[in-house]
Amino acid sequence: MTKESTCSHKTKMKMALALKELMNTTSFDKITVSDITEKSGIHRQTFYYHFQDRYELLEWYINKELVEPFIDDFTFDNMYDKFRELLETMNESKRFYQNAMKISSTDLSNYIMRRTKEELVFLAKNIGKANSVQLNDESTDMVFAEFFGFGLAGVILSWAKEGMKTSPEKLTGDIMKIIEICKSIAVQREMKH
Repeated sequence: MTKESTCSHKTKMKMALALKELMNTTSFDKITVSDITEKSGIHRQTFYYHFQDRYELLEWYINKELVEPFIDDFTFDNMYDKFRELLETMNESKRFYQNAMKISSTDLSNYIMRRTKEELVFLAKNIGKANSVQLNDESTDMVFAEFFGFGLAGVILSWAKEGMKTSPEKLTGDIMKIIEICKSIAVQREMKH
């Protein structure tokens, strides 16, 4: 996959930040492409050159702001920091993410869960190789990724929908406790075999 050109990235980011600013005061359902292009100072044709619709713009932005920083150089050693940073980013833009979670369709939730699952398959394989851990097979990898992907995405989406009342640090600690319990069970299981 080729790197996005700097000019294209800047244009997309300008539109995304306009959408984000609009979503701080207006529900996503009421925001139009015209609102976004007017706020960003970008022509409507330019919007459609880069995105099919505002849903695609929202997905692109969430991918840039949350998903890419989370998966970049992800390891077991930095897992706590990665989760905390993701939750802090969401908490810092609480209004935007709460508004995003109110979208009437399940497109955003499905997107987040699909991306989480995809990245967990990739991470599981790479972390496994780096730690000389032999995962069972492709099918087991997919079940693992779906289980943790849907679980983690569900916990994070629920946290956002319920108002982000728990601090990012506390939720990260809770997630890490669950991961540590799963690791402990896996180690005990391996020792029995």
